Amino acid sequence: MPLRELAWGGVYFSPLLLCALISFVLAAIVRTLLYKTPVGRLIWQEAWFDVALFVCILALVVFLMKIME
Repeated sequence: MPLRELAWGGVYFSPLLLCALISFVLAAIVRTLLYKTPVGRLIWQEAWFDVALFVCILALVVFLMKIME
């Protein structure tokens, strides 16, 4: 899927919105799986970790969507 504006009902949305939604779902899945393992106890600042995880996954999703263009 190319990184172009998404038209829905005559309203244009940024492609970053779609990337952010995909990243949020993936980050939630990774976070849940990680916290159920013993590695989850090693995370000191959970809020900062969640933000960093989301940003890293968002960068990966944007990169992969750009490659698929």
